[in-house]
Amino acid sequence: MSHRPDSSPYVFSVRDIARKPGAQRTVSGTFPAPAVLGTAMVGVPEGTDVKLDVSLESVSEGIWVSGTVTAEAVGECGRCLDELRLDVAATVQGLFVHDDPHGGQGDEEAEDVFEFDGENVDLEEVVRDAVVIQLPFTPLCRPDCPGLCDQCGARLADDPDHAHEVIDPRWSALTSLTEQEES
Repeated sequence: MSHRPDSSPYVFSVRDIARKPGAQRTVSGTFPAPAVLGTAMVGVPEGTDVKLDVSLESVSEGIWVSGTVTAEAVGECGRCLDELRLDVAATVQGLFVHDDPHGGQGDEEAEDVFEFDGENVDLEEVVRDAVVIQLPFTPLCRPDCPGLCDQCGARLADDPDHAHEVIDPRWSALTSLTEQEES
C-alpha cells in the first residue's frame, strides 16, 4: 500500500509515477466507507469496510485509475420497508489530469475526468460515483415482494390472503339503513 499524505484514506501519493508514462502501481486494501456512499433508501454505512483494488497508471494526460470496489450496502425494501443487505461490486475508473479537469474538451467526457495536483490523487469521488451507480433505484428484499397493505400497513408477505371489505361510497346510504334495522 502506498503512503497516504492526507487525512483521507482515499488519498494516495503518485509522485513516484507522475509524469512517467507507462509507470504504474497497484493499491489494494480495505478502507472505511466515506460519508454519503449511497442514497436515502440504500447505501454503504459510513465507516464500514470498503475493499479497493485499483491500478494507478501514469499516462501522458495524468494518472489513469482502474479497478474494482466492493462493499455491503444496507437499506430498506422499497415495498415492505424491511432491512436489506446487498453486496456491491463496482468498476472504478477515472482519469486524473493536471489543473483543468476538462482538458479543454466539452462536458461529454467530464464524468470520468478529475483534477489532481500532480502529487496526490483522491479516489473518494471515483469510489462514490462507482458505488452509487451500482445501487438499485428502488431496492427490494426480493423481486416478488408484495409490500404493505395500503389501508392498514400489514405485511402482505405474512398474510397473502389479507384483504379489506371495500364498500362503494354510493352504497353507503343503504349500509346505514341496514345498520339501523339491526339495532
